[in-house]
Amino acid sequence: MENVGCVTYTEHLLFKDKPTERERNSLAITILHELSHMWFGNLVTMKWWNDLWLNESFATLMSHLCLELGKGLEHYKKSWHLFLSYKFWGYNEDQLPTTHPIHNNAQNTEEAQIAFDGITYAKGSSTR
Repeated sequence: MENVGCVTYTEHLLFKDKPTERERNSLAITILHELSHMWFGNLVTMKWWNDLWLNESFATLMSHLCLELGKGLEHYKKSWHLFLSYKFWGYNEDQLPTTHPIHNNAQNTEEAQIAFDGITYAKGSSTR
């Protein structure tokens, strides 16, 4: 989760053993995702939860772009492999009975909570 000037993440990303390449990439993606919220989410904020998908989709896409193109991050090689698995996650969620449009017309924050899923993060980030 991002706060202005501070990124926190869950302890499953603190590795007890030497991390695999995929685990290192996932950690980098998570940190870059949250850092992208420092701009799009904290400084440029949506009016209401209807545009949650813009916030999360942009952060997801930017995290992969930054990992792929960022100077000093050349040793990370799995960015687009992970992005493809996210995309499939979104497409799988879209086939469930709980599917919903990427743009969600949330009337309150409880309805907005439902939108934190693969459709919002993954399908939204792969939509043009």
